[in-house]
Amino acid sequence: MNIIRSLVYILQREDYNSKRFLSFVYSDLHWYAYEKRQAIDWTLKAKAIYYSCLLLVSVLIIGAVYWFYFWTILFVIILIPLLPMLALFVLFCFSPLDYILKKRVITQAKNILSKTKTPVIGITGSYGKTSLKEILAVVLSSGFKIVKTPNNVNTDLGVAYFIISQQKEITEADFFIVEMGAYQIDDIAKVCDLVSPQYSFLTGINESHLERFGGIENTIKAKFELAERTVKNVILNFTDENVKNNYTRFKLSNAIGVDYSLVREINFLPNFSGLSFDYDGKTFSTKLLAQHNIILMVMALTLAKELDLDLNKAIMPLASMPIVKNRLEPIWNAASQLMIIDDSYNGNFNGFVSGLEVLDRALGRRLVITPGLVELGEKKEERHREIARLYAAKKIDLVLIVKNSATNYIIDEFKKIDFSNYKVYSDAISAHNDLGAVLKPGDTIIFQNDWPDNYK
Repeated sequence: MNIIRSLVYILQREDYNSKRFLSFVYSDLHWYAYEKRQAIDWTLKAKAIYYSCLLLVSVLIIGAVYWFYFWTILFVIILIPLLPMLALFVLFCFSPLDYILKKRVITQAKNILSKTKTPVIGITGSYGKTSLKEILAVVLSSGFKIVKTPNNVNTDLGVAYFIISQQKEITEADFFIVEMGAYQIDDIAKVCDLVSPQYSFLTGINESHLERFGGIENTIKAKFELAERTVKNVILNFTDENVKNNYTRFKLSNAIGVDYSLVREINFLPNFSGLSFDYDGKTFSTKLLAQHNIILMVMALTLAKELDLDLNKAIMPLASMPIVKNRLEPIWNAASQLMIIDDSYNGNFNGFVSGLEVLDRALGRRLVITPGLVELGEKKEERHREIARLYAAKKIDLVLIVKNSATNYIIDEFKKIDFSNYKVYSDAISAHNDLGAVLKPGDTIIFQNDWPDNYK
């Protein structure tokens, strides 16, 4: 049944958080049809909930036919709005088994790591985690054998499954790089308990997922959980004020701060082909576009120096490193003479600012398409009004807005400051379908963020 499938989909998108799940489905009458641009990851847990719900609903309907006869239709009408509660009941029933299986997987992974003794490098932050992971892997691979967690695998259970599946590779590696994400305090601590990091990085702290954390102070505490649990060197991004101003509050083994004072001769290469800079007396170049990537590269090179790696060996690998997909990824369409900058995986304010700095380099019309940011909590209105003012200050030729609860603030701010270079669409699909009519040869358009289906 599509309705039950939709419920499982939303439950999964909300990380099986019952409060967020109920808040979503009972505040949107279209919850039964929200599997649009993403799809269910049919894990064992998702399958168990889906088929159990299906069985339970079937039993209830059959029982209604037996007991109520013609009143069954009324029973079904009453049952439909109660289906979310039914899904949570099934989730609750599976919770003990889910806990036991999760603990077994994590224990198995922990035992594997304790036997391999491969040093772990942890990476966390509100932004830049995946980019730094890819950069670090490229730098260290010039002298060491590296294994890294894939894609967005950054939870304790996800990392545990990866360790079990890649036991041989991790055993033979010189370093194991682990990305760590968090929605609340203790999420990162759990991953640290699993992998016992020897080295770590903190890329930055901002309002990302502020709604879930409940405040910036909780975000700061959560992000420093990795640094506090690192045995050896902790490398911090000192261009981020929340990192620089708070690191002394925490007990860190050996903190190393990195900022632009370590860099010389920053140059932006033409036609969105990358940038170059000098560090430690050497010139490095990269295909990556945003200036903040320089700090990420210097952070990686700093650890390489600590590990006595010859930095000359990293020059060519960094120059040939491919752009991280969906993160300020330039895509040239020769047929239509358009430059597309795909930054759809960027979901934080700092990334928006970096994206506009990159867009500044365009020679023709500059366009933006965005649904805004999610999970900003109390900062939601402030940040989106600031985004609107940024678009106006940068004199963006056209802003394509996907209408939702966040972009209403952008639209309202545009009206206040008398900025009229924008179009509004009811959803992302409508906006994308209209691009053929909007874009002209020579344009550059940046895709800033892409909201999941479980946000309004």
